Order: sequence, then structure tokens, then C-alpha cells
Amino acid sequence: MLDVAIAPLLWRLEHYGIELPKVAAPVLKYRERLFSRPAFINALTPTEKALRK
Repeated sequence: MLDVAIAPLLWRLEHYGIELPKVAAPVLKYRERLFSRPAFINALTPTEKALRK
């Protein structure tokens, strides 16, 4: 259930120029695992997909 709440926030960080520090490496790994899921990508709107291009 946490994925549903935090994934959109993590997805948008880069767009807004927010970089997580190196001590957040576990969060970065979690983010990449989450974003690599086909179900996550398929659930994004075109606008959300454009945030990470």
C-alpha cells in the first residue's frame, strides 16, 4: 500500500530538481525497482510519463 502513496512523489522529484543524497541509496534502489515494473509504467498518464523524459 505504501507504493501507491510514495511512487508518485518519487516519480516527480527529478522533474522538480530534487536530488536525494547518497545516504538515501536504499530509497533510490527502491525507486528503480518500482519504476521498472510494467504495471507501474502502464498506470502512468501521458502527462506523468512526460515528467521523466
